Amino acid sequence: MQTNQIDVVKRLAELSRLLDKATDEMANFDRDYIEKKSAFEKAYASTFLQSSGSMDIRRYEATLNTADLKFAMESAEQILRACKERINTLRAQISIGQTLSAAMRQQFSAEGIGQV
Repeated sequence: MQTNQIDVVKRLAELSRLLDKATDEMANFDRDYIEKKSAFEKAYASTFLQSSGSMDIRRYEATLNTADLKFAMESAEQILRACKERINTLRAQISIGQTLSAAMRQQFSAEGIGQV
C-alpha cells in the first residue's frame, strides 16, 4: 500500500488536533495534581502538628491519616506523566510525518512527475 501526500497531510492535521487536545488535558491534569498535592501536604502537616508523642509516632500517625490523600496525589501525578508521554509520542509522530512528507516531495521532484 502506497501512502500519498494527501494522506500524509491529513494524518499530520489529525496529529496536530490530538496534540492540541492533549496539551489542554495536560493543563487540567497538572492543576488536579497540584490541588491534590496541596491537600495532602496540608492534611499531613495538620495531623502531624495535632498528634502527640515522639516524632516517629507523630509521623506514622500523619502517614496513616493521610494515606488516601497521598494515593490520590500519586494517581494524579501518574495521569500527568502518562499525558506528557502521550504528547511526546504525538510530537514524534508529527516529526516522522514531516520527514515522510519531505521525502515524498523530494521523490516527486526527482522523478519529474507531470513533465514531458
